[in-house]
Amino acid sequence: MIALRIPVLWRDRRGAVAPMIAALGAALVGATGFALDAGLYYTASRELRAATEAAALAAAMNPADASARAGEALSRNGYDPAILRSVVVGRYCPDAATPADQRFDATFARCPGDGRTNAVRVQTEMPSRQFLTRVLGSANPIPELAATATAARIDEAGVGITSGILTVTNALVNSVNDLLGAILGVQLQLSTADVEALMASDVDAGRFFDALAERVGESGTYADLTARTVSLHDLMLAAASAADRPDTAAALTLVAGQVGTGYTVPLSGLFGLGVWKNMPVGEAADQPALRAGINAYQLLAFAAQSGGGSIDASDALSRVVSGTTVRISAIASGPVDRPRFSFGPAGETSAGTSALRIKLDLGLDLSILGIGVDAVPVLIDVAAARAEVSGIDCPDTAEQARDTRVSILASSGLVNAYIGQAPANAMTRPMPPLSASDIAPARILSVLGIITVDARAVAQPVMGNSGTLVFGPGGQGSIGRPGVPGTAASIGNGSQAGTLISSLVGSLAASNGLQVNVIGLCIAPLCSASAIRSQLLSAITAPVTGLVGNVVDPLLDNLLAALGIQLGHATLWVTGARCGVPVLV
Repeated sequence: MIALRIPVLWRDRRGAVAPMIAALGAALVGATGFALDAGLYYTASRELRAATEAAALAAAMNPADASARAGEALSRNGYDPAILRSVVVGRYCPDAATPADQRFDATFARCPGDGRTNAVRVQTEMPSRQFLTRVLGSANPIPELAATATAARIDEAGVGITSGILTVTNALVNSVNDLLGAILGVQLQLSTADVEALMASDVDAGRFFDALAERVGESGTYADLTARTVSLHDLMLAAASAADRPDTAAALTLVAGQVGTGYTVPLSGLFGLGVWKNMPVGEAADQPALRAGINAYQLLAFAAQSGGGSIDASDALSRVVSGTTVRISAIASGPVDRPRFSFGPAGETSAGTSALRIKLDLGLDLSILGIGVDAVPVLIDVAAARAEVSGIDCPDTAEQARDTRVSILASSGLVNAYIGQAPANAMTRPMPPLSASDIAPARILSVLGIITVDARAVAQPVMGNSGTLVFGPGGQGSIGRPGVPGTAASIGNGSQAGTLISSLVGSLAASNGLQVNVIGLCIAPLCSASAIRSQLLSAITAPVTGLVGNVVDPLLDNLLAALGIQLGHATLWVTGARCGVPVLV
């Protein structure tokens, strides 16, 4: 009978997992306990860091009473002040050349300035909540909770750079619609009143960033927001909600409707937020940080250029005068190596335009031979204009906002012009550097292969100008604030496109400027001062000289203004200034 039961028992699997549970139970319980304790640790660590940051901000408001203020802030957040391990006062170095982790200086030895205390570093530590892993003793992998936060009272300013608020004419409005429309791939239809409203008003930067964050669903920091790529449609609607004037809001809303949702803009090349980048989105409306202005037209023009659209307005921006055609055949821009709008402390806050290269084709009627030249290629190079906040003077007065002065180190860009054949990649984006040695003679005329004319010319460069502009009492400009745009100030050299092109005429007369060849051979009298060469030279230079004042300058002035650039100038705004705002650094 027993023998008959053995096969049955062998096949019976009931209770087979019991030994497995007995063997693995401890490991399963341990893994579950570790997961629970690890989850509690990361949650508690995040909460402690937030409380420590709040304590550092509170302490930075009055560094002389830093320890007491830090302890009070911890108590308000439900923590025992005894978790404070250290409260160190020092100075924050607002210097972009100093690594971020070295800008807090407790010794006052590295930081420039007057040595006043303006920063506090707070360290906290407390036991982590542990349940099952506690039994592991010294082998417990869950560490104690600890956090460090540094806050500083920072004097900050907002700076913007562009061509300035220009007189709005029909020609400028046409350039705005044609050029920006060409970049965006749409038919812009802005009226004179719309362009005036955009150019004459600011957008509240803080409200704009918060509105944009809400539209695109960003819940992190302002750095997270400005690392995004967003639609120009959303960007314009967010700006409209933060505009200072109803007519500006209406114009921005109109632009949003005309561009649609397909054109996207990477924000990283537009904005520099300095020490405000770590602030959670949504807080600008409640704190003075980032409450500076952004000119509404600059925002549109620079955002359009930052997107993927190519700048091509050759048809819309051609002009014909007395049988001579001025055609803009290509425009290229350089890399965006600094933001257009920037907010932060002195020493690490800067803004700039990108470099710009414009190719003109001048079609000429050479009456001497009864023929025309289709295109004399002219290149104009405009180097980037730059602005850096070099000083913020916050006086200890009751009228601090009115008495504050901001110093800006500004420079306008070097301007060059060439006639000749540029390298094939000269007009790519971003455009490569270009020098006079890169320009080769361009074939501008060939008569039955018997007579050929090659031209090469280099204008005398118009040097940029640089210096310090002061905004505030006694300065060249005034400081703006939300609802009240400040007064701009400019630095420049008065250069015009016409002046540049006129200087090219003299360069053409040089021995290597205009080359005339007959039957493939350079005949000495024709290559020097011969009558034929002189007549050809006059036939080319006379119409060019006649064009520059009446056609080229207005054409390019409006073109550059539409892009936010003024040839040879840097026009700056201090869009806001705040003294002693506590921020995490």
